[in-house]
Amino acid sequence: MFLYSPKSVYAMDKAAVEIDGLSEVELMNRAGSRVWSVICERWPELKSITVFAGPGNNGGDAFVVATLARKQGVNVQFFAVGDLSQQSETSTHFSDAWHQAGGEIDKWQQQAIKGDIIVDGLLGIGLSRELDEDWQGLIQQINQCAVPKIAIDIPSGLSAETGTAKPCAIDAEITVTFIGKKVGHALADGPDYCGELIFDDLGISSATRFSQMPALEVIDEANVCLPPKRKRNSHKNLFGHVLVVGGDKSMVGAASLAAQAALRTGAGMVSVLVHPDCVHDLATIPELMVQSWDDIDAKLAQATVLVVGPGLGRGIEAMACLQKLYKVDKPMVIDASALSPGFLQSLSSQELVITPHPGEAAALLATTTNEVQADRLAASSALSQQFPVVSVLKGSGTVVQQLGVDPPAINLRGNAGMASAGMGDVLSGMIAAFVGQQLPIYEAARAGVFVHALCAENFAQELDESGLIASDITDRIPKIIHQLRSP
Repeated sequence: MFLYSPKSVYAMDKAAVEIDGLSEVELMNRAGSRVWSVICERWPELKSITVFAGPGNNGGDAFVVATLARKQGVNVQFFAVGDLSQQSETSTHFSDAWHQAGGEIDKWQQQAIKGDIIVDGLLGIGLSRELDEDWQGLIQQINQCAVPKIAIDIPSGLSAETGTAKPCAIDAEITVTFIGKKVGHALADGPDYCGELIFDDLGISSATRFSQMPALEVIDEANVCLPPKRKRNSHKNLFGHVLVVGGDKSMVGAASLAAQAALRTGAGMVSVLVHPDCVHDLATIPELMVQSWDDIDAKLAQATVLVVGPGLGRGIEAMACLQKLYKVDKPMVIDASALSPGFLQSLSSQELVITPHPGEAAALLATTTNEVQADRLAASSALSQQFPVVSVLKGSGTVVQQLGVDPPAINLRGNAGMASAGMGDVLSGMIAAFVGQQLPIYEAARAGVFVHALCAENFAQELDESGLIASDITDRIPKIIHQLRSP
């Protein structure tokens, strides 16, 4: 599955007319009819609806919905917002049909909303500006109504480009979208405001769809790569020796989480280098080979892939460890305190994966967390351009990107329970283990992100997601990999 920018969707809409021979009237009729069919499926006993229409094509879709509802005996309260004289010819066609069917239009003046459901046809995918006070007030009033909201194409107020609210958006229970799924449905605030996303391509051809480059590829069971199932005649040296460099005083748990995740993901061997005073803290985990930072030279010679940063801190001894890595020509997964521009630019290795959360990405890009979150796709692109790495920008809609690989990938799985300490450490260990089992670093990053998210979903099938902790992910890794490998 792919996600598209608003610009690409507009181009596909135009191509549907030029290539497929579909009229704009037919496309709008199909869109509005699909929204109405969803409403009928979900609320077959519906008696009344309130429809909000703006002057754009979303408003035209809303007129189709209202006309169909009225024909089936549903009471329709119809509000127009904005200057309908600015409607396109296609939207005007359906507003005229609404009038001809006896429908009435009320100008919005903060009247009482009477419908059993609300249809949002106010603002479409072209929104880029911040909403003024009047629009914000309208959206907030709609959201305060304790009835389901159905958004046409995208909830009004939500950017289809970035997934950010401008600064608020319709809180939809269902969003019915057309032609191509949009980036904004998946990034940042998008999933929270869109609710259940229902897609209809409106019958456009593959030639029309393939005429545009998608903005993102969604990672799923069909396109994620895993290491092949092991042959019976195997030994541990075939599956990588992961070296975790981290674990300063009071932070040895981060290194432990990364190391245990690497083991559970299939690494043949895992070594951990921690502060000299913390070596004995990991003695209870017999599968790990634990030594101090002082032993880094010997361990570097043995390792096939490194995890650098979990719990490492920024002390003098930790920084000395990082300097030892400048000339190391081995794959590295870099996280936490090792995520500094100076360190990344000093490395000789060409196989680097970085896994920043938005705050760490902001530091790398010399910007703010808010700026990163305002356009996560742009931030991900900047990371991959500025540093010779595979970037994994964590968060709602984790983006995996490598310069020269188009389109970048996005993970839509997982849940909010993953907003918990240590999750990133587990992810780093998983990615490194996949690299050690001979997956290319980009594919290893995609696989790590996807399996990590599925483990969180598996937990939430049994328990409330708010209680999810990082070690719960580790415990479920073999189960999820087994499920992905099973036919």
